[in-house]
Amino acid sequence: MIRKPISLPENKPLTRTLAASFVQVANQFEARVMISRHQKIVNAKSTLGLLSLSADDLNDLVLIAEGADEEAAVAAILELLS
Repeated sequence: MIRKPISLPENKPLTRTLAASFVQVANQFEARVMISRHQKIVNAKSTLGLLSLSADDLNDLVLIAEGADEEAAVAAILELLS
């Protein structure tokens, strides 16, 4: 299992477009991919789940990946956010 603190580009709020891009990347992998924020954990393969974080300031996000291709999933998501 990989746990990695992340932040959104330029500390902007999570938009529907970014959430959809995030879901597209996460769904390319078999690994279970989740986002944690303030003890709430959501499925990163769900746009609704990501948008339910409903935060303008998302500096305290943690990316969690677990599975056979977890390292590749984390790398792809980090590239999306860079």
